[in-house]
Amino acid sequence: MPRKSNKVSKALNAAVNRWKLKVDLKQQDASSSSSSLSSSPSLNVEMGSIVDLDYDETKDESKGEGGNKNSKLKIELPIIGDLFEICKSACGSRNLSVLIYTILRYLNITWRDTDGLLKNIGAYRCENAHKRAEIFISGDIEVFQEEGREGKYHETFYDMFPELEADAKLFAIESCSHKSADFTAIDLANFIDEKFYELTQTSKLDDALVRSVESCRLDLRRWGAKFQPNTQRPYFEGHERQDVITHRQEFISYFLQRKDLYYTITDGDQPVWKIPSHNPSILIFHDESTFKSGEMSAKRWTVEGHTPFFSKGRGRSYMISDFIVQHPSGPFFSLSDAEYGKAVKKFPSLSSDDDVLIYIRNSATAGINVGIEGYFDNGTILSQFERFFQLISFKQDFKGHDIVVVVDNARTHSAREYSINEFSKGIGTKCPADSIDYVDHTGKLVSISCSFTTGEYRGKTKGLLQLAKELKVPVRHSINLAELRALLAQHPAFQNVSKLEILGKKYNIKVIFCPKFHCELNAIEGLWCHMKQYVRKKSDQTFPTMLRLISESRDNFKERKIHMKLFRRFWRSIDAYSQGKSYAEVLSLFFGQACKSDVVSHRKITNSKLK
Repeated sequence: MPRKSNKVSKALNAAVNRWKLKVDLKQQDASSSSSSLSSSPSLNVEMGSIVDLDYDETKDESKGEGGNKNSKLKIELPIIGDLFEICKSACGSRNLSVLIYTILRYLNITWRDTDGLLKNIGAYRCENAHKRAEIFISGDIEVFQEEGREGKYHETFYDMFPELEADAKLFAIESCSHKSADFTAIDLANFIDEKFYELTQTSKLDDALVRSVESCRLDLRRWGAKFQPNTQRPYFEGHERQDVITHRQEFISYFLQRKDLYYTITDGDQPVWKIPSHNPSILIFHDESTFKSGEMSAKRWTVEGHTPFFSKGRGRSYMISDFIVQHPSGPFFSLSDAEYGKAVKKFPSLSSDDDVLIYIRNSATAGINVGIEGYFDNGTILSQFERFFQLISFKQDFKGHDIVVVVDNARTHSAREYSINEFSKGIGTKCPADSIDYVDHTGKLVSISCSFTTGEYRGKTKGLLQLAKELKVPVRHSINLAELRALLAQHPAFQNVSKLEILGKKYNIKVIFCPKFHCELNAIEGLWCHMKQYVRKKSDQTFPTMLRLISESRDNFKERKIHMKLFRRFWRSIDAYSQGKSYAEVLSLFFGQACKSDVVSHRKITNSKLK
């Protein structure tokens, strides 16, 4: 054998000084039973000269000065096995097995326990690892390195069967897309096994898998799959339901046809406004959100012994109903003092204090103390919108513009003037409306009173049966109420719009409802995201502080011009849907990691005819 180089000699001397090998089994048999090993060849490392171990297994390390919270980290054998699979691809399983073996023996782990762990994670067993450790400690480093050839590149299973990898990956992705959670790495291993024999046109002779479950679990991780809580995924329930898709298509079509009429935002890092050249329209988004004084940021920096206490409860709640305006004068709507003075002259009720809603000066932005004054319902929403519609006509920047307001389809917004289910059949029975107004097939506005004005039934309600006759719908006198309601439900007289839409028509303002489940099409949702993040980071969990931070967060939102990004994202989402993208694809394209694990479910679809 050639003379060893100085580098190898120094490494040899260092290794000899660090390690001393005792292979005399007789000496081990004479040692105490606590340190005795099995009849297999063993490696007993003398550690006294390196570190003095004083390990007390009865000591509770989670308490006292020596406590280490990290000792509570839950590590399972499958996790160690997956880590071993990753590491062995870089340095080889044989050398990695020797490293793990020597570390465990250094820590006085018994031969049997060490052998069991190596077996469970798929490493070389103790006997093999022990032999290679002897080679290294004896100083034959070159021999040790020559035998560790597995660290070099060699063909993998998928290198030989690339089409099998493509099929397996597709199978894994499809299985992970199912709502059921029964897919496991064993299913992937069985799929690969079946496809392997189909591909090679050979017969399976035993129960062994061509690719182990451990390797398949590593494949899943390599392909981007994660084994995590079942709730940590986007909520898509109902977004691709047919009636929802139909409403979404109508919504998208309405805005695409009129895109040139709206103020839009340019692309690029420095967005600027694009001004419409003719028939300009202003798009306004509305929504409500609740703030809780007890909510705080999910993570923060802390120093042991200097961490303040916090309140566990959610605290008091404050609900805000606001508007953001897609116009250079935005993002928030308000009038100047001169404009507001003119509005009060025409509508004196604007200057009166509301018993429930707390308005920001010269605007229609409203707040409410939840649990004290109440909650935003259809009545309070209509009151706020009427104030908004009265004020908006005095906004000088909006002169000569059409106004379109987008709201979500919560019941507080979409409540109708009346429903056919609220009518009864006979004369003198329940009737929720004084009259029924509708547009017939010729475009003529028709109004029918719901009560008799003359004759023996004067003052009494007509009931559905009499209304059907006046609407010239042929019905049998013996028809039951359920059949009568089903028949008249298709008539234009009972396909009425919401109270909010009716209020908008009164002030010549169009109200459009977002498709059900599609919060991404209401740009104001991004306002709540920013405001709550701002408030939670700076909150001391007191109600007065929260109210102050709410005001600050609105100013910060405007100062950072976040609204311009939200408006631009709205139009990009519109374009993506028009190109056939699904809800999930739109979230992936424009929302990415910001996508929530769930989406608030709204209940109702209205405004089906966006004309």
